[in-house]
Amino acid sequence: MKLRVPDYYEDFKCIGGKCTDSCCIGWELDIDEESYEAYKKAGGDFGKRLRESMVDGSDETEECNTFRLNGDRCPFLNEKNLCDIYIHLGEKSLCKVCTEYPRFTVEYDNTREKSMALSCEVVGKLLFEREDRVTFIEKEIPYEEIFEECLPMFVKEIEYIRDRSIAILQNRTDDIYDRIKMFLCFVSKAQEIINEGAEDENLIELLENLDIDCPNFKSGELKPFIEEVCYLLGELYVLGDEWTEVFSEFKSKLNEEVIYEFEKYRKDNKMLDIWYENIMVYFVFRYFTKGVYDCDVISRAKFAFLGFFAIRGLAAIRYQNLRKFDITDMIMVAKAYSKEVEHSEGNIAYLMEEFLFSEEFDIENLCRILTPND
Repeated sequence: MKLRVPDYYEDFKCIGGKCTDSCCIGWELDIDEESYEAYKKAGGDFGKRLRESMVDGSDETEECNTFRLNGDRCPFLNEKNLCDIYIHLGEKSLCKVCTEYPRFTVEYDNTREKSMALSCEVVGKLLFEREDRVTFIEKEIPYEEIFEECLPMFVKEIEYIRDRSIAILQNRTDDIYDRIKMFLCFVSKAQEIINEGAEDENLIELLENLDIDCPNFKSGELKPFIEEVCYLLGELYVLGDEWTEVFSEFKSKLNEEVIYEFEKYRKDNKMLDIWYENIMVYFVFRYFTKGVYDCDVISRAKFAFLGFFAIRGLAAIRYQNLRKFDITDMIMVAKAYSKEVEHSEGNIAYLMEEFLFSEEFDIENLCRILTPND
């Protein structure tokens, strides 16, 4: 089977206790069944400690097996911010969520794609410290059976849409905002072809010949769009106290003036364009091929745009507060957004559904939002 990963994937190394925001703090920690059974059989005093710290997922008040947190910390995170399970039982005894994070996997049609979440500051460093374009590595790995709830559809077509979208976003001969508009227009037209072409055997050819020139959009009003973004983010299931504080500031401070001031700073810091590009490519790679199960790429394009706009908004507020903005700031604001939005399937599903009905998230309006005032 095929494995596809971003080129920085193998460079990831957890920094453990040196992390400024441990993934063992402030998260609900699920225990997979295999690890849960192993922990129940562990011997000695440490085995007893394991069992006393676990919550049985068969209890109707719980959705899955979890660890009982010590305040907001994993009960096995010691005073040095190191894992006692790792220390006492070895790396192979870690449960799947601890072994895999910050990695995420999408599987379909004999293909496995793995990416890493921006909620991890090491991933943010890997993504934002680079000036070259992100590329993707593909290799053959031993076959493993994939569990698929439904039959994947338009696999080659959606892979093509994803790959061409990334190529559009990485075309640095154009301004990044023009690239995002071109991306939105392309995905909108590609979605129409998918919707109308169920019986057509030449969809790839139609997609390859698709004209993606964008019209000259008039600038849109930022205020109602900011209000819509605040509404959407305000309806999310809150995963941590940190987000409550971050979103409160976002809602109270983000306005046209703050964004315009940050736009002036953008002219003096060209790394922002590269960071915006990498954010968009990150969301497109991570989410688009999930569309093989619902044939919906347009909602995922809107999801990518929301991620870009919200992270840019958080960045603008941070710049207003600190009067500077560097790679450390970029890592922090991207991490805050990712931690709240990307680690809840419910939050993602909610946003995808809302995009279907939101007039503010009409593709033409999104393009207007990125068009400068006349």
